[in-house]
Parts: sequence; structure tokens; C-alpha cells
Amino acid sequence: MELQTLNVRTRSASGKGAAHQTRCGESVPTVLYGGGQDSVSLAVNKKELLKVLHGRGGEHAVLQLAVVDKPELSGPAMIKEVQHHPLKGQVLHADFQRIRLDERITTLVQVVLVGQSPGVVAGGVLDQQLRELEVECLALEVPEKIEVDVSQLNLGDSIHVSAVQTARGVAIITDPDRTVAAVHVPRSLTSGEETAAKEGEGEGEAKAEGKAEAKTESKK
Repeated sequence: MELQTLNVRTRSASGKGAAHQTRCGESVPTVLYGGGQDSVSLAVNKKELLKVLHGRGGEHAVLQLAVVDKPELSGPAMIKEVQHHPLKGQVLHADFQRIRLDERITTLVQVVLVGQSPGVVAGGVLDQQLRELEVECLALEVPEKIEVDVSQLNLGDSIHVSAVQTARGVAIITDPDRTVAAVHVPRSLTSGEETAAKEGEGEGEAKAEGKAEAKTESKK
């Protein structure tokens, strides 16, 4: 996998005031840290950052940061955290962590459900409980997504992390006992079965009472 490049520039000032001033323009304040080096305050064009966040890897993308005004600071990095406005949803800040391409990293990868579940066809509800899985692998081997096949899930069935398959060299480190997806039986089906069962019990009781009365009459 080839790393996508994101152009950034250094910021001379830091702090809330400087970050706010950066956001007032066409840029988003960011910070680059890790790798045994000092942290660096950066600024990235809003449109370019949004393009990355909506592309491969999303908010956990692995990138080649190109610091245009200080090329010596350029290198591979991964998005570690993105802060959004609580109401407007716009990006307020992003953190980048330096990485090495020859070392394994841990990151989150999107889970995509594929296939037609027989349980859903029968009226069940498909519940995706995990949207991302944490994996460990080399930066260039991070999968774009992890597909989970639900074509064998019937009513009441579930699939756990332990059953998920990934490419060679990619290890899933999310708890293997956690449920990725399940097919729930809707209340309408459950209540219908309960009603049918009660009606069956009522019919059985009525038949039993009828037999008892018939025996009583025959004895008379």
C-alpha cells in the first residue's frame, strides 16, 4: 500500500489563541509528536485534511506528512486523534504520531458487513455491535477495511471477533470474545410465538377438561 501524502506547514505560535487564529483561516491546527523527537505545531489546509479523513483509513489513516517549509521534519505518521466541534461537527484539531515503516503499529480498521443473512430474511434484525477492530501490523499492510460475512447468521446467531479472518501479517488484538454482529429476533415474532404457545396450552387444557367431564358423565 502506498502512503497518501498530506502537505502541512509549521506554526510558530502555540496555545489556544494561536490555534483559534489558525482555524479562522483556511487551516486546521495540528501537532506531530512521538518517535523520540520533540513535538511540532503544524497547520494543514482544511480541504486537504477533510479529503484524507473521508478517504482510505479515515480518522486512523497512515500518511506521509510533507512539511513544506521544513522538509527535514517530513516522514510517515498516523492520525492518532481528531477533535470535532460538539455541535457543528467541524474539525477543530488533529494529532499525528510519527511511525516507522519497518515497525508494527496498532490502529483501528473499519468493519464492513457483507452477505445476506438468512435470519434477516426470516424477519430478524441485524445488529452490528463493532464498527472498528484494533489491529497490529506494519504501516504499509494496514487493511482499508475488514469484511465480515454474515451469510451464515440465522435468527438468534452471532459472530465474534475470534471468527474474523484477516490478511497474513495482520493480527486482530480486539478481545476475541466480543460480538461483531448478531441477528436478533424481533418482539413481533417473539410475541407471536408466545401467543401461539398460550393458545396451544389453552386448547390442551380445554381438551383435558372435556375428557374429564366425559368420564364423569359415563360413570353416572
